[in-house]
Amino acid sequence: MKKLILLFLTAVTFSQNYAQDKINISAEIRGRSEFDNRDFNSDKSGFFFTGLRSRLGAAFMPQSDLSGFIQIQDSRTFGTEPNTLADTKNVDLHQAYVDVRNIFGMPLSFKGGRMEFNLGPQRLIGSVGWNNVSRSFDGGVLSFQAEKINLHAFAFQLGEMFLEGDSLDQTLGGVFADLNLVENYTIQPFVIVESILKTDNLDRYTLGFYVKGNSGNIFHETEFAYQAGTMLASGRKQDINALMAALNVGYKFEGEQKPTLIIGIDYLSGDDNFTDDDYKVFNTLYATNHKYYGYMDFFVNLPPNTYEAGLTDIHAKFAFLPFEKVTAGLNLHIFNSSADYTLLNGNTAKSFGTEADFTIGYQSSENLNVTGGFSFFSPGEIFEETRGSDTSTWMYLMTTFSF
Repeated sequence: MKKLILLFLTAVTFSQNYAQDKINISAEIRGRSEFDNRDFNSDKSGFFFTGLRSRLGAAFMPQSDLSGFIQIQDSRTFGTEPNTLADTKNVDLHQAYVDVRNIFGMPLSFKGGRMEFNLGPQRLIGSVGWNNVSRSFDGGVLSFQAEKINLHAFAFQLGEMFLEGDSLDQTLGGVFADLNLVENYTIQPFVIVESILKTDNLDRYTLGFYVKGNSGNIFHETEFAYQAGTMLASGRKQDINALMAALNVGYKFEGEQKPTLIIGIDYLSGDDNFTDDDYKVFNTLYATNHKYYGYMDFFVNLPPNTYEAGLTDIHAKFAFLPFEKVTAGLNLHIFNSSADYTLLNGNTAKSFGTEADFTIGYQSSENLNVTGGFSFFSPGEIFEETRGSDTSTWMYLMTTFSF
């Protein structure tokens, strides 16, 4: 990794000396301290820890239709090294890609290498910026841009096993389109394909669409996805038959504080019959679930976090600007399973619990942002049995310096 850093710095230094107008350096230092008391046990005390993420990037543009980007990253938690002289070697190549535009003189572009990738609002594929590492993909994106329709195809290698015939390699690919056919509206149909090659372990297809638009002070978004295919679950091959639906409607009020209210519902199907050959549990794939299903992250690994019973999230979100450069928000969630969950006493239940997230942020300058938050979770019947019966709490303070 020292060689990687040395190579990066050498390339940046050479490029600055050679063509200062064709390189752009970027950096981020983000520290986040958290108080974690999410164990649903009031007899135990919570604990503090601090994570640090440091990034250094360089964007190159030797030609108007050719650019590249390299970004290295160090992610660590304070105090986890054996001693103050130890080196846990957390530095990695987070992104490194080339972007070629106007191929063959057409509005065709290709981006290839290692990159962050977001599909629409990130309910299915996202970079998970909240995470101290964040997600990167290895592969490429081919795009064709027209006046009202942009077409994109992507292919990523998720697992390389080095076996004959690429057996057991895992791949992720798909196509999607940005349709700008109606003023103030964005429509995005998509198809996502996952496969573990030459096995029956996984062949999953996710088809759907995303719509976002506004009319005056009212705005809304809708997303729907259906999953089909086959996968290995409970030790046998099963047919996938699952769906996701989301609807959010918001209103931006007038006034200096710019209050905004959003109400909505997210539905992920679940399964209450594990003896048949139909797998009805919707999988959120490589989503940024922290963005949607509560900041306490009880539902970031779906479907395992819902015990394959699915999730119905009824939520309301309110945000405003109490002072200049200060934002504040309150999110409320009611979490239920979509399918019946059978308790140990034989009764069925659907309540995971309720969560409230309060956040406040201060944009000190263009380069410095400070945010903090406090959350609590009151467990329902399912979490009372599986996690604990006491209220769970969590808070954080995060400072981000970037340029």
